[in-house]
Amino acid sequence: MMKKILVAFILTTGFLNISCSSDDHTPEEQVNPYEKFKGTWTGIFTGDTEGGTWTATFDANGKATGTLSSSSFSFDLKGQVSENGTISAEYYMDTTLVGEMNGTMTENSASGTWESSLLNIQGTWSGNKK
Repeated sequence: MMKKILVAFILTTGFLNISCSSDDHTPEEQVNPYEKFKGTWTGIFTGDTEGGTWTATFDANGKATGTLSSSSFSFDLKGQVSENGTISAEYYMDTTLVGEMNGTMTENSASGTWESSLLNIQGTWSGNKK
């Protein structure tokens, strides 16, 4: 009888130790992969016949909104950066898609190419986080 009680006691305390030890670990803190891109970015673009500036604000989900401007036009800019820093954006006049921007971003700088098949022009862009 004493052996049965001793075995039951050992098994019970063993299960308690196992279940308690798993609760002792705190979950790892989740890091937002877009946090490093979040904020306001500004830069320049140059190309075939046009050049100017761009500004974009990236949110906590990697989505960007902004403007693309020169002395003769201003477009609305919408885009998305991936977790690894690949960016793709489009620029519009009202609801008409005018062109696309693609490139890469780090925590502090960005660069890439742009093109407008509508206007038949292309070029490069670069910028930095403010």
